[in-house]
Amino acid sequence: MLRRLCTATLATALFCGLMTGTASQAGAGGRLDVVAENLVTPRGLTWDAHAGRVLVTEAGRGGPSPCAPGVGGYPACFGATGAITSYTPGKKRGAERIATGLPSVINEFSVLGLHDVDASHGRISVVFGMGGEMATRDGLGPAARGLAQTGTIDRKGRLHPVGDLLAFEQRHNPHRADVNANAYGIVRVPGGTLVAEAGGNNILSVSDGGSVRMVALMPDQIVDGKPLESVPSAIAKGPDGAFYISEYSGEPTHLGKARIWRMAPGRKPVVVTSGFTGVIDLAFDRQGRMLVLELAEKGFDSPDRTGRLVRVERDGRRTVLAREGLEHPGGVTVAPNGDIYLTNRTTSLGEANGQLLRLRPGR
Repeated sequence: MLRRLCTATLATALFCGLMTGTASQAGAGGRLDVVAENLVTPRGLTWDAHAGRVLVTEAGRGGPSPCAPGVGGYPACFGATGAITSYTPGKKRGAERIATGLPSVINEFSVLGLHDVDASHGRISVVFGMGGEMATRDGLGPAARGLAQTGTIDRKGRLHPVGDLLAFEQRHNPHRADVNANAYGIVRVPGGTLVAEAGGNNILSVSDGGSVRMVALMPDQIVDGKPLESVPSAIAKGPDGAFYISEYSGEPTHLGKARIWRMAPGRKPVVVTSGFTGVIDLAFDRQGRMLVLELAEKGFDSPDRTGRLVRVERDGRRTVLAREGLEHPGGVTVAPNGDIYLTNRTTSLGEANGQLLRLRPGR
C-alpha cells in the first residue's frame, strides 16, 4: 500500500526542464507527449488557473542524514531535496522550479515527502507524507518539521506549515493498524483543505488556522473473509459539488479491489464504482467525466510497470485513454483546453528520470 511503496530515488542529477517531442499512441485516438523530464520522484500535480500553468510536486530523494526508524522499523533518512516544478504551455522555457529545499525522507524502498498540491482559491496548498510516527519526525531533526503536515508555498517558494497531521494521528489513531502519517492527496475548500490520509485510512479537514479533525474513516472491505484496508490515495471535487476519493487498496495481493467513493458535504462516503487496481489519483475532465489513474494495471509487484488512465463515462462504461507510455504514473490533472497532464516514472529507484506527460484525447 502507499504507506509502504510511495516511490524512491537516490539519483543526484539536476532537473533540466527539457522540452521534447517524444510521443506514444494513447487510447481513444489520443497522443501522449513528454513535455518535461528529469523530475525527481514526481507525484501529484494541479492546474494553476491564475498563472495558466501546471504545478508538479517532486518528493525528492531524501538525504544521507539524520536518520530515524520509520514505518515498519526501516531506517528513514532526511534531506531537503523536495521541490515544486512549474510548466507553462507554450512558454519557451516551459518548465522551471519555483520552490526547492522542501523536506524529503528516504527509506529502504521508498521516498516520501511532498505528495500533492492545489492552486485554487488564491494560494498554493501542499501536503507532505512521511511514513512513521512522532519519534520518526523528531529523530529527523528540526528541518523535517514540514513532513506529515499541510502547508502553503509563498511567492518566494518558502514553505509555511499549517496543519500537523502527524500530531492528529499520534493523538487519535482512528484506524488501529498502527500509528502512521502518510498523507497523499489534498483539495482546497473554503477556509481550509481536505486531505486523503493514506497512512491513517481517513479523510481529514484542516482549517487555515491549523486545526485538524477527521471527516471520515474509510472502512475496511472484507475479501476472502479477511479485512482489507481502504487506503485513500486522492481526493477531488466533482462537478456535482461532492468530493470523490480514490483507493489504492488491494495491492499487491488483491488486484481489482480498489474503489471510488463519493462524499457529499455532511454525509458519509459511499462507493460509486469499483474494480480498479492501485488507483493513485483521479480528476474530472471538462465534460465532468471521471478520470481514474492506476499506478500499475497488473499490480505494483508485476515486472510490467504499465499504468492505465481510464475515463468513466456518464453511463458507467469505461474508456481507456492511455496505457502505452505510462510507466508507474503518479498524478493527473486537466487544463481548461481539455489537455490532460500526468506525472510518469514515479517509482524509479536510483534515477531522477520522472516525466510530465501531456495527453490530448482524440475524443
